[in-house]
Amino acid sequence: MEAEFLAPVLKGGQVRVRIEGLVLTLRVAGSFEPGWAVLKPLSMDRACILRKPGLQQIRSYLALFPAIRLLLLTRGDTGWLAGQAQAGDSRFQINGPVPVHLAVGVEPFERIIARYDGARFLFQEVDRRRSPAISAYLREALQTGISPDQLWKPTLTAQEKEAYRRVYHALEEAKRSRVEIRLRDTLGRADAALQSYIEHEDAYTVSFSANGRTHRATVRKDDLTVVSAGICLSGQDQRFDLQSLVGVVQEARAEGRFVPVGEEGFEEDD
Repeated sequence: MEAEFLAPVLKGGQVRVRIEGLVLTLRVAGSFEPGWAVLKPLSMDRACILRKPGLQQIRSYLALFPAIRLLLLTRGDTGWLAGQAQAGDSRFQINGPVPVHLAVGVEPFERIIARYDGARFLFQEVDRRRSPAISAYLREALQTGISPDQLWKPTLTAQEKEAYRRVYHALEEAKRSRVEIRLRDTLGRADAALQSYIEHEDAYTVSFSANGRTHRATVRKDDLTVVSAGICLSGQDQRFDLQSLVGVVQEARAEGRFVPVGEEGFEEDD
């Protein structure tokens, strides 16, 4: 096989090419970086990279496929994830985020032009028809924690608002997962189990079970030291953290010295 061909080389090292009417999937031999390449077939299932193509070659290749405008969301395992930027394009049925391959020099919420080769969306370029101020506003809003319902900027489209909502809630869920892992791990080291928690500005109110009983305490976010132990500690609450508090609670119950405060007992000031 003497023919050369241009193709996107993606993570996993496989390329697709049509040779004499047959669509073949070839494995790239040797080391490689994902990107565009000019390759040569070595057999019916292997190919090697010869060189990098020129920009005009890549443009000519992409021009063979239909274009679609997408909104970049976040970077995924195989590249960027994106949602549809315009409603009413009946050529594509897109439900939820889709991967966009080989996108470089881009940022979240930018509108891009991609090409669909029948199996994958390939990045072509940033859509220069859309003002970069829109994506910049959304990135800044995300950084400052503005909720999707509070977004306000003239010309924001429904698709851009939906893209922001997806990313915002994904980040909130990831944050909550990290908090739960941290609290579960801390309590687990003291043979207690997390039931639930409420997040405040600088603290968490944590409900946990130990020895079949439920207890609630408020701890600081940064180091999990106790703000309010939920039991009377004679003003010594801040000497303990969440892990050590579990032992104190268990010992107090065992010795009959458990005095709840707050919602289920004495007021904390008393």
